[in-house]
Amino acid sequence: MIDDIINFLDIKESGIRILDTRIEKGTTKVIALDKRPITHYCEHCGYRMYSKGIYKRRVNHPVLQDGFTLVLEIHQRRWKCSNKDCGISETDDFSFVEKHRRNTNISDLLIVEAFKDSQMTARAIARRFNVSDSHVIRTFARYVDMPRRQLSEAISIDEVFLNIHHGYKYALVIQDFLNGEPIDLLKSRRQEITEPYFQSIPIKERERVKYVISDMYRSYLRYAGVYFPNAVSVIDSFHVIQAINFEILKYIRTVIKRVDRKDHEEYELRCERFHRKIEFKHSTDYLVIKKYYKLILKNAKDIKWQTTPKYDPRLKRLMTTQDYFEWMYKIEPKLRDLRALKEDYIAFNEAYAGKPALARANLPKIIEKYRRCPYRIFNEIAELLQENFDAIVMSFTIVEKYSKDKVRLSNGPIESLNRITKDMKRNSRGFRNFEYIRNRFLFSQRKNAQILGAPKRLEDTYLKTYLPHLKEEDIYFYDEDMEDDWEAFKDEE
Repeated sequence: MIDDIINFLDIKESGIRILDTRIEKGTTKVIALDKRPITHYCEHCGYRMYSKGIYKRRVNHPVLQDGFTLVLEIHQRRWKCSNKDCGISETDDFSFVEKHRRNTNISDLLIVEAFKDSQMTARAIARRFNVSDSHVIRTFARYVDMPRRQLSEAISIDEVFLNIHHGYKYALVIQDFLNGEPIDLLKSRRQEITEPYFQSIPIKERERVKYVISDMYRSYLRYAGVYFPNAVSVIDSFHVIQAINFEILKYIRTVIKRVDRKDHEEYELRCERFHRKIEFKHSTDYLVIKKYYKLILKNAKDIKWQTTPKYDPRLKRLMTTQDYFEWMYKIEPKLRDLRALKEDYIAFNEAYAGKPALARANLPKIIEKYRRCPYRIFNEIAELLQENFDAIVMSFTIVEKYSKDKVRLSNGPIESLNRITKDMKRNSRGFRNFEYIRNRFLFSQRKNAQILGAPKRLEDTYLKTYLPHLKEEDIYFYDEDMEDDWEAFKDEE
């Protein structure tokens, strides 16, 4: 029975005895244990040591998952040298818990393992292990310091809004496109941060990069050739379509404002006619364009076409999806042409996936069509396509991932990574330490993330001054769970 308890506690040390088991306050299970007394000899003089008594020490041991808190009550025996000229004393040491700690060593590893769940906040992890927020953050910092991963043939670059480090709003995410894992997270996308970072990477490693996938941000497009001599820039096709939709959306907003202004003008005329204020109601034109304008922006294949008429209580009539389109075209006839021109590019984008040579031959036709059309929006889109011609054509390239799957070059995977970072920030209600979020992001998103073989020293995980304005996830301020550690560190100094 005793051996079963020791095995359950995951204690590998020999000579451990179970003295007592009990439940306190209905929620805490206590297991008292000690070491079998053996003959001790002084390491300094060789004299035999004698016992001077026992003192009790309680430490958390979170191996239970049944709602109970498990506490080990360790009975430590103190030994003193019998040589009066020596007088050295020592206490029984236990390999599963360090001196001056309130948690066993397994607690640290379980806490670090919990950080692999990017949705878990430090506060949630602290509640799970019955410790403080700052204790779990400091424990994570002791064991985790993620290095940069090696560059691959295809890398993705994108920014994420974090606004953490000394006014730097946008952090830079670098992803290995071939396996989907993050290579690194930089505190800013500014040149004074990115240039020394990329230049510090060995040139032979940078020469292996063939594709740098990004959006249309000018700084990203210059990475190929400057930092990666053998690489070409690739503009993700999604961002091209996004640029087209953004221009159409701006035009739709002018239409909505125009209809709204017209409704208010008619309202003022009615008030003058009846010589009193009457209830204002928007016209059905406004209701339709305001609620269903997103149909114009959606790709035709992504629209759930409703062919059976369905009653619309706001319009008080039966409507199909095509009816909404026709209504909006009646409000603004240009929307029909704008949508058709957008669909031309979408059809081109899908037709030549994996055929960059054909895309290069046919993209000039799209550009020329946009230049000749009577709409300034697409005249400007034509110039945008011409300006980024080569980078757009390269987005039609198909590459083989490490998993042997063949996929088109895209920034879709890195957009998913950015979402995770934003969720981490929102769940924790903000961060103020970039190294913490960087290590946590990389640790949670890498499949085989390794922890440090030897944890960092205590002084490397403390701020030298207490900053009361820091938020929950800030690293690191003192609290009651850390006082013993800090006192032990000062004693060692």
